[in-house]
Amino acid sequence: MDQATNLVKAVEDLNGRGYVREFRIKDGQLHDFTTGKSIDASALHVDVSLRFENGQDAKDGSSLYAITATGTGHKGLLIDAFDTLDRECARELFERLSVARETLREENATATSRYGLRKVFKAEFDGDPERYVLRIGFPDFPPCPFGQSFSVLGFDSAGQEYVWLVTSILRDARLKRVPFHETFSEEE
Repeated sequence: MDQATNLVKAVEDLNGRGYVREFRIKDGQLHDFTTGKSIDASALHVDVSLRFENGQDAKDGSSLYAITATGTGHKGLLIDAFDTLDRECARELFERLSVARETLREENATATSRYGLRKVFKAEFDGDPERYVLRIGFPDFPPCPFGQSFSVLGFDSAGQEYVWLVTSILRDARLKRVPFHETFSEEE
């Protein structure tokens, strides 16, 4: 993984090494997205644990975990694109995932976009926090550059566009979270 300079390149490299399953956190536990089954924290081995910092003072970061389920031998990736796993998963699981995490500085840390989305920094959010929401599970999310799918994305209500919210915004209690509902209307 020495040559991986960003999250997308690291995912590509690990996919090539057989880490093809998609793992996600659901109800605080690790789940194999393919089978829908949970994996106990004691039944996994974290083969690679990387944190990519993007921005001054790590105000924006993503983490990548290459995991082998020891009971089945299934190999997959858990991508924490928004650096929020510490809030989403059980403490034992988070500690196991991050115990030997290597931190890398991503190229172009001051870029104004990320993965094709306009990047919103904390100062812009602070100027009008009502303007931005975190959409959860919307079917119109743009394609994910990791070959998986986004489960959440920032949305600029004024510009009517998906945006990349830096980590410090995701941790801000003022950010409204909006889950998708089949009856969702753009006026809501």
